[in-house]
Amino acid sequence: MRTALIAATSLAVACGALGLAAPGSAVPAGPAIAPDGKPHVDPIPSLARLPEVTSTRATVAPRSVPAAANVAKGRWIVMSDGRGRNAATLVQLPPASGVPLMGDWNGDGIDTPGRYDNGQWFVTSASVGKPEWQSQGSFGGEAGDIPVVGNIDTDRTDDIGVYRAGTWLWQRANGQPSPPMSFGVAGDLPVVGDWDGDGTDDIGVVRGTTWYLMVTGTQRASARKFLRKDVGKGVTITRYPSAHKAMLQFSLGGPGDLPVVGDWNRDGRWDPGFVQNRAVWQLSAGLDHVHQLDPRPYKITADETPLVANQATATGRCPTATRNGEAYGSRAAKLVHAPQTPQGTFAIAGNREILATMQDGLRYVMTNDITARLADRVDRTYYDPLSTHKTIEESIRRSANEALAASIALTTSKWTTVNGITAQQLTDFARWHIRSLACEHGALSPGGWGNNWQSALWAVSAGQAGWLLWDELSEQERAYVAAMVVSEAEYASARGPRYFRNRLGVEITPGDSQADEVSWDLMAPALALAMMPTHPSAPKWRNSLIAMGIAAFSRPSDLKTPHYVNGVQVDVRLPGTNANEDGTVTNHGIVNPDYIQNVQHLWWAASMLRSGGQAVPEALFLNADIVYRALAVVKFDSPPYAPPGGTVYQPLGQIYYPMGVSWGNRRPATFVGVDGFANAYAAPDVNAATFLADHARDARALQLRYADGHMYADGRAEESYRLGKEEYALQQMALAWWAGAVKDGTHMEVDTKAYPGVSLGLGDELP
Repeated sequence: MRTALIAATSLAVACGALGLAAPGSAVPAGPAIAPDGKPHVDPIPSLARLPEVTSTRATVAPRSVPAAANVAKGRWIVMSDGRGRNAATLVQLPPASGVPLMGDWNGDGIDTPGRYDNGQWFVTSASVGKPEWQSQGSFGGEAGDIPVVGNIDTDRTDDIGVYRAGTWLWQRANGQPSPPMSFGVAGDLPVVGDWDGDGTDDIGVVRGTTWYLMVTGTQRASARKFLRKDVGKGVTITRYPSAHKAMLQFSLGGPGDLPVVGDWNRDGRWDPGFVQNRAVWQLSAGLDHVHQLDPRPYKITADETPLVANQATATGRCPTATRNGEAYGSRAAKLVHAPQTPQGTFAIAGNREILATMQDGLRYVMTNDITARLADRVDRTYYDPLSTHKTIEESIRRSANEALAASIALTTSKWTTVNGITAQQLTDFARWHIRSLACEHGALSPGGWGNNWQSALWAVSAGQAGWLLWDELSEQERAYVAAMVVSEAEYASARGPRYFRNRLGVEITPGDSQADEVSWDLMAPALALAMMPTHPSAPKWRNSLIAMGIAAFSRPSDLKTPHYVNGVQVDVRLPGTNANEDGTVTNHGIVNPDYIQNVQHLWWAASMLRSGGQAVPEALFLNADIVYRALAVVKFDSPPYAPPGGTVYQPLGQIYYPMGVSWGNRRPATFVGVDGFANAYAAPDVNAATFLADHARDARALQLRYADGHMYADGRAEESYRLGKEEYALQQMALAWWAGAVKDGTHMEVDTKAYPGVSLGLGDELP
């Protein structure tokens, strides 16, 4: 079987090098070789222009925006920046029953979904993603009760209540009920809002087309000024001096129109509006010009309920971010130092193929995103990535890989116009992904992605992309990137090392080494340290980086041979191991080349530190060369391994899998990435430069079968990673190019200093 596979794949390479389709592969969509003999892809088609964002310095009041919900489907849609459903954020909840609501349930400045179901209240504090319902307790429940939501006690957290045929019953956020209030009659529709801008919501009712709004606290100078100056001629004021109240009455809307209220112009006062024919939101300019309407075409389907949501940020900023999230990122962004971005070089064999493959791959992903994958989102400043695919990995990782490749191409190669793509177009494409991904990270948006299984890897890809383009980013984009990077560094540092085997050799996670997870986690503190070396958490990030560097590919002999790494006596302190003694890595129950190549994470981290002008802890080199030798030097006899045996790296750039294939049998780009770093860091005798060139040419041959820049044939034989295989291959090619640029264009200083407080986890005792 193995001999047949290698013969077949070698044939594919030979055919690919001639621009022909290999037997059984897809026929190219166009010529792969131009008449002059140079590699060719079709120029990029005319693409929609992506939206831009500029810096917004002023602090502004929260804004109200239209929203809609279908409880039975669990869909809440918040339309954030003036283009209706084409600029909406989706929150997907478990399907349920009841009346849909929006409210600020925790005081973070963001309105998020809620529902009322016969006296039972359920909420979520997530502004994005796929959260679960949380019980908010019981209140109301009599037949005919209409749920109402508002901040009636100035604590920034919305309270719940019911309107019962003219009687208002409220339960404050602290669980205490308020005295009943009478206003309105049976059949009225209740509305709640801060009519006078005093920070406390008041009540109102709509009776047909007549509105009645109650203003309380009229003994205050601010309320008197409001009634005198901010209520226009179309509104009748009835005063109740002894009760310190006033009632505002006016006519607005027509039969069948649905009343809505919100702070449409961000002046701190809530204004009326109505939804007309479920298609147009007619929003009043304010109680001073109540009949001056701003029509907005936000269509609401027949099965949706119109709602209003408050957002904490201004137009052009992340629509789902909290005030604290933006402030968190802004503080961190001020500490960021721009990276060194040396140019790549053709002096490295294989780099011509790498650059061409990267350029053509960018042509493919840009076309695919803008005309297919994200075609319905290209007019959104922030395109709500969490709703693009079923899984978070596919939604986030694909775009992060594209953004990193684009940023590397822009900053380390001379990109003028390539395949019809200008540098400005590519920059806009990268920024679009960077700001959208960072916006929906949990550091900014409640319910967002991050701080879990593989998020450090995705955040590093997106974060490094933003860092490379730092001078191109707006103030907000910088803040979002910094918030994401710091959050992931903090999480990864707290998570610390994990191990495949304990000191006795017993497998803690049978069949699956933790080498890949620990090594991708360590990149988060590495990037944060490279970007923000003066951050208060920098010492913690460095210690965590050292600990995970020691643990990631630790071997059994590390437990026996006395040695120190950055002051840590490894043989005494190491609680377990992750790599086998020969440098191989076990994953999916087999010795797995696809996971051995994750040793690149150590060198990737080292290169980020070099780009930031930082010394590289020696922990990032522990066993790295030995693990790479498991690909390039270690021989596998057959039997017991699959025929024909030999090294993982075979002639002509082919890959031998000693115990079977996990992710497909034609993945040269996967190994181009690790080869690029090995060419910078591994010992000369492993011949990393030769393997880099061979794998780069093989990857290029695969790509040359097609005229649109993609690499793999349909199906899962060549590459079975279904959550973004083209984008992953593109990222690996780009990383190899960047690794060569860093190798030749930056200074490297190895840090051998001892750092107290490094913990290797699992009961490791600190000195």
